[in-house]
Amino acid sequence: MTHISEDSNRLEIKYILAKEKEAIQKALINFNDVCLLMLPLKSKGLRSNSVKVVDCLLDNISENLGPEATLITIGETIDLVHAHTRLSTSMQYQLWVSLKRTIPKTFEDNSALPEHHFGALVHTKYIGSLNHTKTRIAYTYCPNCQKTTKDYGGKKHTYNSYGTLISDVWRDLSANLEGDLSNIVERFADLFGIETYSQLLVLDYRYEEKSAAVTEEQENYIVQTSLFSITEEKANQSRLILGDSLEELRKLPDNSIDFAFADPPYNLKKKYNGYSDDLSITEYFEWCDDWIKELARVLRPGRTCAILNIPLWDIRHFLHMEKILQFQNWIAWDALSFPVRLIMPAHYGIICFTKGASRPLPGLVEDAEEFDIQNSSKYFKPLEPLGEWYCLRSRCVKERQLREDTNDRGPLTDLWWDIHRLKHNSRRVDHPCQLPPQLMYRLISIFTKPEEIVLDCFNGAGTTTLAAHQLNREYVGIELSEKYHKIAESRHREILDGLDPFRKAKRKLTEKNSPVERMSEQTYEVPKKTLQLEVRRVAKMLGKLPDRDEMIEHGEYPIKYYDEYFASWGEVCAAARHDGMSEEKHNGKNPEPMVKQMSLFG
Repeated sequence: MTHISEDSNRLEIKYILAKEKEAIQKALINFNDVCLLMLPLKSKGLRSNSVKVVDCLLDNISENLGPEATLITIGETIDLVHAHTRLSTSMQYQLWVSLKRTIPKTFEDNSALPEHHFGALVHTKYIGSLNHTKTRIAYTYCPNCQKTTKDYGGKKHTYNSYGTLISDVWRDLSANLEGDLSNIVERFADLFGIETYSQLLVLDYRYEEKSAAVTEEQENYIVQTSLFSITEEKANQSRLILGDSLEELRKLPDNSIDFAFADPPYNLKKKYNGYSDDLSITEYFEWCDDWIKELARVLRPGRTCAILNIPLWDIRHFLHMEKILQFQNWIAWDALSFPVRLIMPAHYGIICFTKGASRPLPGLVEDAEEFDIQNSSKYFKPLEPLGEWYCLRSRCVKERQLREDTNDRGPLTDLWWDIHRLKHNSRRVDHPCQLPPQLMYRLISIFTKPEEIVLDCFNGAGTTTLAAHQLNREYVGIELSEKYHKIAESRHREILDGLDPFRKAKRKLTEKNSPVERMSEQTYEVPKKTLQLEVRRVAKMLGKLPDRDEMIEHGEYPIKYYDEYFASWGEVCAAARHDGMSEEKHNGKNPEPMVKQMSLFG
């Protein structure tokens, strides 16, 4: 078993096939447990079901669910987008889980990346946070050095001995949507094994009889991809533009851009310099629709527009984009993040659409370019992802390189696990939301050829245009904030001076993508690890997490160290919540977790 759910009573699993219509109707009457719906498989030659098929099915199920019920919908990406649209009026969205496909689906014409994932949407009839068990995924180990895939460094004492909290990208197990999904079903039965529920009802509609003909609705979708003029122009040479994204986009000529990328403000009230990220939801999406339409206009036929966002917002962007462009890929970027509702929000979606039919992707059909960016990690290759579970410890990487081990490379698909968000301030400039340059190296290498034009209409401190510059692409970057615009300009000058703009450096940072205040640099009279282990000792003595007054009374060290060295009391107690872990493999398997301690300390 690759997971463990604390205090879980696995739900009774009951399967009903689509053809058993009377049994389904009877089971759904006032159903107040967990229902798992497997959507019909797409017809041959199509990438999705008819929207009407999905709508009809969901209406019939959701209207019968009780007030405490949870609905899990499993299907292809496109179908899940339309499933949420139908469910959003009657149920609360909770989660989009990306599920790894055992055998990626490929496209003979190389017009899209191989599809390596499908998904599961989670909605509830109740309002509020998702109710579920605390579930942990077992640590994975590097096939070469046999140590944990992630290097936990000096923080091993703050982690659980069994594994980390489950995320919304499940890569430790895999399945094919057309095949046996029992491993996924059983995980959901454990995840929702709480007192509220007793049964997981599985409605399998995958093989319901359906017409393979293209519907009128889908025909219209195909026709609408040619709404724009086909006269091509070349944008002016590489430049950075200071101004409003929408206004400046309208000045660009039709059909002049080879790859358009956007990482917009997420409307999550983040602190960006010079503009607001707290528009009303209606205003926000109206604004998004406007700049998306402009991106579609300036895009060359056959080229790609890619938008990065959280899955819920990606759904809304998807619905607008499919009216004017053609779906290509939903890239599931498995990025590091912090726990929320006991589920790590690791899934960021990069939705890719093309203007009409896509050309063969340069990254799939062209000879791989030599990638030799100054100071870039030697392990990283844009078109050759790191093999799953291989670690990045320098000694292990060097060993693999010395013996020219090619087994540590994985397939290039739409599931990305080897690129992580920036963690160290030495790699940051003064902007709260910076993308790792490796993300842009990969996107630009897949979707463009040298000297083609890359556009980012929310260029920020310049990650996209800088990566394009380094990869010998032309670029257009638009940014509203004068501060960020000037940072980007200075970093492009660094490239011309022979410097790597993404190098490690000491910088004074004033902006932060977190409400927690940044700690000032200081010398520690007592190591933080020692202090955290002392809190663990006191916690065991008291039988609970100690508060500040209890550490004053029972701790061996002055309370001033805790006040000065830690950003929050939660960080102080990090080691007391867990029994600690080892990066070494234990006789080929993970140790059983210390459930009693987990239960005691949360």
